[in-house]
Amino acid sequence: MTLISTKEILAEMPLPNTLETAVETENSQGQLKAFPPVTDTIVWLKQVDWEEVGMRCKGGLNNVGLVLAVTGEKLYDFGTWLAKV
Repeated sequence: MTLISTKEILAEMPLPNTLETAVETENSQGQLKAFPPVTDTIVWLKQVDWEEVGMRCKGGLNNVGLVLAVTGEKLYDFGTWLAKV
């Protein structure tokens, strides 16, 4: 079994002293940011039609209620059928 040493690789990589140095290094290398800017997210949230979202949630909740009511009724009918058998 052979172990690969990373000591030489880590010794060659300079470590930044501060956060500002790390950010400058990433920006100079042309890397993309991990998250979109906060302002874009705020603008997107302001463009959402919250009335439509509320209506869709209400409709979905009504559908769940109907499914539960029908399932409960069928389960009750099944229970009464089993009691008669």
